[in-house]
Amino acid sequence: MEIIKDDLHYDFTVNVLKSLHLEENKFFDDVTNNASYEVQIYKWIDKLYKQGKSVEEAIQLIHRVRIIFLI
Repeated sequence: MEIIKDDLHYDFTVNVLKSLHLEENKFFDDVTNNASYEVQIYKWIDKLYKQGKSVEEAIQLIHRVRIIFLI
């Protein structure tokens, strides 16, 4: 998967990753290597960014969806 090159998108993504306790370098390596869990998280982050959600809203929504996704 290709990672979007946009500073605002990157900052948004990194802030969400920090709150999810995911290390950004490993995360982006895994996304590039198409690791399914990381790619799914990245898709959710990207979608929420494009919808104009705040970092806080994105974190809350991803926490909820991760619980459902893992069940």
